[in-house]
Amino acid sequence: MSEHRAVIEAGPGTIRRLCCNTSISGDKDVEDAEIVSVALGAIDDQVALVGDRPVAVSALWCAALRSANCGTPEEQNAMVLVHPSWWSSSRVGMVTAAAATVADEVVARTRSWLLTRAAHPAPEATVTVEIAERLVAVSGVEAVAIPRGTEPHLVADEVAAVIAGLTRDVTARVLVDAPSTIAGASALATLIAAAARRNGQTVVGIDDARLIQLAQSAAPARPPRPAPAKMSESTAKPVRARDRTLRRLAVAAVVLAAAVPAVATGGRHGVPAMHPVPTTFLVEGRVALTVPADWPTQRVVAGPGSARVQVTSPSDPEVALHVTQSPVAGETLSGTAERLRRAIDAEPAGVFVDFNPSGISVGRPAVTYREVRAGHHVRWTVLLDGPIRISVGCQSRPGDEDAVRDVCEQAVRSAHAIG
Repeated sequence: MSEHRAVIEAGPGTIRRLCCNTSISGDKDVEDAEIVSVALGAIDDQVALVGDRPVAVSALWCAALRSANCGTPEEQNAMVLVHPSWWSSSRVGMVTAAAATVADEVVARTRSWLLTRAAHPAPEATVTVEIAERLVAVSGVEAVAIPRGTEPHLVADEVAAVIAGLTRDVTARVLVDAPSTIAGASALATLIAAAARRNGQTVVGIDDARLIQLAQSAAPARPPRPAPAKMSESTAKPVRARDRTLRRLAVAAVVLAAAVPAVATGGRHGVPAMHPVPTTFLVEGRVALTVPADWPTQRVVAGPGSARVQVTSPSDPEVALHVTQSPVAGETLSGTAERLRRAIDAEPAGVFVDFNPSGISVGRPAVTYREVRAGHHVRWTVLLDGPIRISVGCQSRPGDEDAVRDVCEQAVRSAHAIG
């Protein structure tokens, strides 16, 4: 007899087992619900507070996934982890590593993979729409993120326009995912569906009940395991002891030394051109932009310059993107330029050069300047989007700006404030 793989929903709004309709956020005790809430909210950090205890975020995910992975011992041995399609490789890697402490076999799948089962028999002719707390992710031939603003009708119209741009065939099916755990998702899904239908699209709504049905139909079986070879008692005991140790460590509160936490999630605005480098959405605070999917991301809080998020090329540590943000309600671009000029004038001569208070970067009005450091230069573009000032720094070795040019333009073009 084959063995069943549990299908676990990991985000955006809960962590639960889908294939048996078990939700630890709603059906378990308050402590488990708090673990889920904190694990999801702190996914981009290394440490979170549970009550007044600092706990490793990876340990929280281990505990949350273990609670969700109910069932028989055989079912607990294998897991299909379904995560939001717009999550970065850093998020997916952390959550998958946590799942590996809970199940012997873990397969990570995007949420769009599960959603497209509703488009049988033509999943390739579909567009999926995933509604999250701060963005709407649309996946087709391209992946696009639209910020969720304060006007749902405007968001719906923008999503419908993106769908139209991604579908060459008006008969393509649009799957709109509306998790009940995301505030306002159902109402926004209704608006998106209406806007898409006005464009001639066929729309299928996916609520929680339908998602569970898809998970139950998708819950794969794996071949039966061969009978294990007989082990002596002295051989078997260390294995059981190690397993217990791993499980205890996974839920232990851990106080970590100061470290640079990993950050990664994502956002992108508008219909972009195709890029040769796979991209993901980076959402940091109230800013969303597009970055390369395989570039590691971290917060930088020490050294010269402002606290920022740094996204670094895996092939050259001197090639990177830097992202900072500040709330500046009511500020104009000329006011931004004046503020920056005063700050630059206070620095040693030659550190910040080529200052342009009224520049243009990939078609966007911006303040631009270049930061000169040992081993690399950073060309900064400072934008205003509503009440948020967004600064994107494009770092490269002196004289080698081409190494970061495409990635830089894509980041600047896509950078937008979100709600």
